[in-house]
Parts: sequence; structure tokens; C-alpha cells
Amino acid sequence: MCTEAEKKEMCELASQYAIENFKHGLNCAESVYNALVRAGALDVSPETVAMCLGFGGGVGLSGCICGALAASVIANGAKYGRKDPYSVPEDVRGSEIAARYYRRYNNLIHDFTEAYGSPLCKDICSKYAEFSSKERKVGCLKMIGGAAALACRYLQMSQEESEALPYQENLAGNK
Repeated sequence: MCTEAEKKEMCELASQYAIENFKHGLNCAESVYNALVRAGALDVSPETVAMCLGFGGGVGLSGCICGALAASVIANGAKYGRKDPYSVPEDVRGSEIAARYYRRYNNLIHDFTEAYGSPLCKDICSKYAEFSSKERKVGCLKMIGGAAALACRYLQMSQEESEALPYQENLAGNK
């Protein structure tokens, strides 16, 4: 078990790695996910970063969900997701998701949105005149470092802790 200081250091390292990754040509999603693996916050095969490629630019430059946020969700799913959903009895399989799992992701996206104004790449990038501008790249660089640190904090949250989180705004009206 890590001390609070070690957890904080791991998240700072993940942030630094994410920034380094982006500077070296990885996209936003690859940068965050790879940084979490390199920092030791996520114990998976390094090749699983391949899952993140398509999320760059808000999924293939479409401007939808920010790739850094998507990678944060993917990383948390890799650690805390249901490894075998069919092992859960069918009569509770669907309801179990909201009861046990979604609070982590609901709070993660709300924390990200609070920090960066939107979960959407197109909104985050809209303040820059050109997507290919240096200003946008610098803005994304800072956001990617912050997203890696945020994802790392959520990775350090136990399943029990996440189940105790209150729901933020959500489609189902859950509390």
C-alpha cells in the first residue's frame, strides 16, 4: 500500500510523463494512458495503449469526447471494470453497473469538466484560432498533464471508495 506522499508523487510523475509523451508525438489519449502505465498507476501490458489511438482529437478529430478524458476512463475501466460481466447474475447485471461502477466515471468526468470547461475536444479547443496552432498545443499540453494526474487519483481510489461517491448530474437522475 502506498503512502499519501507516494500516491501524490505517482500522480505528479504521471502528469510529467503525459506532457513528455505529447511533446514526443503521442496523441492526447495515448499520452495519458501511456503515462499512467509508465508511472506505475496502471498495471497492464504497455501494448494496450493501442486502444487509445482513435480517441485523439475527440475521436478521430471529430471533436467529441476529449482523448485525454477518454484515456482516463479507459484506464480506470482496465483496473476496476467488470472482467467477466456474464459472471454477474442476469437479473442484476444491468442494475449493478449504476449501483457499483458508474459513480467513479460520473465523478471523473465532472471533475475533468470543472477543470477544463467541457468534456468535448471541440469546446476545449474552440478558444484557439487554429487547431494546429502552437497556442492550442500548449493548452492541450497543460490539460493532458492535468488529466493524467486526475486519472491517477481515480486509479488510486478503491472500489469501495468509488461506490460511496455521490452521483453528480446524470441521465438517470441517480443520487
